[in-house]
Amino acid sequence: MDINKILIFEVCGNMAHFRKFYTNSSSLSYMFPPRTAVTGLIAAMLGRERDTYYEEFSSENCHIAVSVRTKLRKIIQTVNYLQTKGLGGLNGSKGHTQIPLEILLPEEDMIVYRIYFTHKDEDLLKELEERLETGRLFYPIYLGMSEFIASARLVGKIGSDDIEMKRPGEIYNVRTVCNSNILVDKGLSFADADGVALQYIKERMPIEFDKDRLVKSTANFIYEKNSNIISGKFNVPAYGLKYDGNEENIVFMEE
Repeated sequence: MDINKILIFEVCGNMAHFRKFYTNSSSLSYMFPPRTAVTGLIAAMLGRERDTYYEEFSSENCHIAVSVRTKLRKIIQTVNYLQTKGLGGLNGSKGHTQIPLEILLPEEDMIVYRIYFTHKDEDLLKELEERLETGRLFYPIYLGMSEFIASARLVGKIGSDDIEMKRPGEIYNVRTVCNSNILVDKGLSFADADGVALQYIKERMPIEFDKDRLVKSTANFIYEKNSNIISGKFNVPAYGLKYDGNEENIVFMEE
């Protein structure tokens, strides 16, 4: 897929929860939204109906990168849910159940994720850009749970003149989370150019759903816990971006 235009926007909120797909009774959270959650956010902005957009936002049609822009911490809260195995439980007559819920909080101010998005459909990109510019999102958006309302703002859009494809196999510092499958074996560096230690965390996450909302593919993703760079060698191109006087490298979540 040729990348000629990338839309950059941020989603912000006070709290977040992105449920790990392999948890059961305890609702544990990823530190950043999986690709499936990001496509859900974009679909909501554009007014797509639930479970109708998986093919439209497949890895063949679009690429997504995510950057964690704030330091985060986790807390556990016990949530008191109604027992609702049937409609009769909606009035509380079936009792309650307590579920531990892991919640993400910012160490300061707000949670901020920066999203880099490109799509084969230029009309779709244009519509999303216009909605972000005007703030007229079709549906409200949230960070993983409907209780955690979020806002979105357009950071910038860049064309091919401001996108540089980096040659694989060399060390690059990237500002986004990284699919471990695109790393060269033993390709991670654990200190930056100034000798500051980099602390990586690995999360197993879904990449996309099929039309029946079954997990189509998964991968391990790596991010730096202090919202810093990831330094490493990649077996696919990284992309150098220039916008708003900034220069940074990214890698997309797809292999």
